[in-house]
Formats: sequence, C-alpha cells, structure tokens
Amino acid sequence: MSLDPLVEVALRPWGRPQAGLIQHRTPERLVELWPSFPMPGPNHVCLVRCAPERVDPMIDETRQLAAAHGLRCMWILDPGAKPADLGERLNARGIPQVEELDVMVLPVGTTVAPGDQAIQIVDGLRDVATYQAAEAVQAAAFRDGGPLPGQPERFAEACADPARRLFLALVGGEPAGAGWGTVHGEGVLINGGAVHPRFQGRGVYRALVAARLGLAREVGAAGLGVQAKPDTSGPILSRFGFRTVGRWRTHADGSC
Repeated sequence: MSLDPLVEVALRPWGRPQAGLIQHRTPERLVELWPSFPMPGPNHVCLVRCAPERVDPMIDETRQLAAAHGLRCMWILDPGAKPADLGERLNARGIPQVEELDVMVLPVGTTVAPGDQAIQIVDGLRDVATYQAAEAVQAAAFRDGGPLPGQPERFAEACADPARRLFLALVGGEPAGAGWGTVHGEGVLINGGAVHPRFQGRGVYRALVAARLGLAREVGAAGLGVQAKPDTSGPILSRFGFRTVGRWRTHADGSC
C-alpha cells in the first residue's frame, strides 16, 4: 500500500467537509473556522499561495473574515506556502511565529503494543458524560483551564460526523487519557492525544496510539498521520515507529 496519499493528507489535511466547519477558499488561501471551538488552531488559515504584492491585502481580508465570526486564527505554513518569506511578512504584521510542528506518519503494518491490560479504551462519543470526561482529561493535561465554551455544540457536531472518533482511556474506571482520530480515505489523522497528569508514565498514551492504529486497520487506511511538537510528543511517537515527512510553521494572530 503506497504511503504517498497518507503523507499528503498528513501534510495538507484541509479542505474536507466536517460538521460545524465553515470554509472560505480563494486562490490565495483557505480559511477554516470552527465557531464551536473558539481558539486558534481549529480556526486557521492554510494553503497560502499568494503573490508577494498581495500578502498585505490578503492578510487584511482574512482578518476581517475571522473577526466577523468573533474568532482568532492560526496561520499554518505548510512546505508549499508562498511567498518564500511569508513567515517574515506575517511577523511584520503582528502575527508572530509560535512554534514548528513535525508532520509524521505511521504505516498501518507497524506494531504498537497496547501496553497495560488495566487500560480500557472506550468510545468517547457514546454519551454526553463520557465526552465531558474526555474533554476534562485534555483540559487537565494541557493545563488550559477548559473546557472551552461550546462544549454541547462540539459534542453534537462530532456525533454528526461519521469520520470523527474520540477515544477515552480508563484506568480503574477513571478517565486517564483521550485522543481523536479522523478517518480519511488516505489515512487516519490523529490529534488531541493527552494523558491526565495523575496517569502519566503508565502507558496510556501508547494505548491511545494503538487504538487509533487499530482504527486505521479497521477502515483499510494506509496508516496514521499526525502533527507533533519536536521537543515533546515527537520523540515519543518516533519510538512507536512514526517518521517525519515534513514540517509546519505556525503563526498566531491576536488581532482577528
């Protein structure tokens, strides 16, 4: 099974319909807005392919679009972003670079042992209470004070989208970790993998990766794709067999 489509969807996963997602595309960029998830990241500007003389007007137009929805955006620069100095131009407009992310893939034939048998993986979308438990685990892991506003809307949208899956890890019946998987024809994209601080170091993260790799096998996908921080989750994923196929640069706009 060729990994080329998997690599492409991991590098450029945008432009696909999802429940609750607003998309606005021009030849210069794609804006994806998720009002139920009001933070940069889910709300982003991507696939920027802009002439140098059009960068400033394009930024102004994009900011107006996001502001009309009361949202702030992340600008994601994939390896094909243009012009070549787009990052510097964004910095000059008060849209600073915040991090770089390794884009990684894992072939479906890789073995990732699920680890401790005491870890139980359940459907995080099976009911509202389970979904809330998964969001609470992620809020604790990322220390972001969540959950964010819009939780009921996010739950309804996720349930309405057959491509989206949420995995909740339980240890002794307690919520210990959670992570998302989104099924595409080319592969399964994973994100939001997090372990509650009280359960770190017990194989919960590994079990969540194994569960989503199992999903890829179930749907006949070529493997998993992910974007990872090179100093935190990236080295862990490398140990599971993920390899880096590219890099994103991200810029956060506080003016939208």
